[in-house]
Amino acid sequence: MERRWRLIVVAACGAAAGLAVVIGATASSRPSSASSASSSAAGSSAAAASSAAAVRAAASPAAGYQSGNVSEHGDVYPYTVYVPPGLRAGSAAPLVVVLHGCHTTADQMAAATQYDMLAERDRFIVLYPDVDTLDADSFGRCWRGIWAPDLEGRGAGDAAAIADMTHAVMRRWHADPGRVYAIGISAGGYETAILGAYYPDLYAAIGIHSGAPYLGAEPGCLPAGANAAATAGLAVGALDAMGPRARVMPVIVIHGDADPAVPYLCGQQALAQWLGVDDAVLARQGRLRVPSSPSSVRDAAVPGGHGYTVQSYAVQSYADGPGCVVAQLWTVHGMGHYWSGGSADPGSALYSDPRGPSAAAASWAFFSRWGLSGPLGPCG
Repeated sequence: MERRWRLIVVAACGAAAGLAVVIGATASSRPSSASSASSSAAGSSAAAASSAAAVRAAASPAAGYQSGNVSEHGDVYPYTVYVPPGLRAGSAAPLVVVLHGCHTTADQMAAATQYDMLAERDRFIVLYPDVDTLDADSFGRCWRGIWAPDLEGRGAGDAAAIADMTHAVMRRWHADPGRVYAIGISAGGYETAILGAYYPDLYAAIGIHSGAPYLGAEPGCLPAGANAAATAGLAVGALDAMGPRARVMPVIVIHGDADPAVPYLCGQQALAQWLGVDDAVLARQGRLRVPSSPSSVRDAAVPGGHGYTVQSYAVQSYADGPGCVVAQLWTVHGMGHYWSGGSADPGSALYSDPRGPSAAAASWAFFSRWGLSGPLGPCG
């Protein structure tokens, strides 16, 4: 694509919460919507109680909020992990990586999205990465995908650090390597598109909330009226970054159509990019292609809140009948630059719009149907 087609978009918001990041591989005392499960040892003797406690410790990893950090080329990146109570060691639970936007911490993201309640219900792990100290102090806590994507790549930059965090959490809590997902908002959405391009062998599906397509060495998205060649180049660029690891990448895009920071058009282009990628991969495999128009369109509204439209794209390559939904676009009408359907707590007001449909619930429902090898069950 030619440089003149690039539109640089800088987003200032992300997604939310209210807890302090603690660097170190220890459990955190931060508040949580979940408390560790309590139990009592059978028998009356202290020895029996101690023995029973040891058995429980071996069977269950530490629950609640944990913290850690990784080092990437000398930069230290902290992260927060939420482990639902009762998750058994070696259970091969899914892992969802949730990336904040600018001017937001990992813990604020955890509070705003309310992903942890879903993790408790469906028994999966949530990783909330944070930026390194330099980016926090000098670049408004923005991921480099929105201000210096030329520094990103496989094994380089924030993308490499996030992948390192993902692997560290997978090892520590025995996450299922075939069910790892990533979603981000604003700058985190830009970064998630980069993860999809450079790490398709790590993330089974991605979510882009109020973000943009992967554009290689420049941030932003194409302006309205970009020619067909420039638009087609979106998929080509992502495929080139994927290289020999190219595969169908399921994607859910969520965007408010009144977003003043990252235009709604950017979200539409993010969807178009990954539809193009998936179509090209299926064509290489000689399989049925992605339809050019949505397989279904659903309109709904949150009671007392925003209306929204869900466009789903199903492919028949994986199933008979209605096919498998490989991409979705959730358009939240009248919503600005916020995490949709998040916390109504005043502490999250800068990041979350509770009047929208739950982006956490929508993305998890979408992710949970896909693994690295394809659909995890019957489609329909």
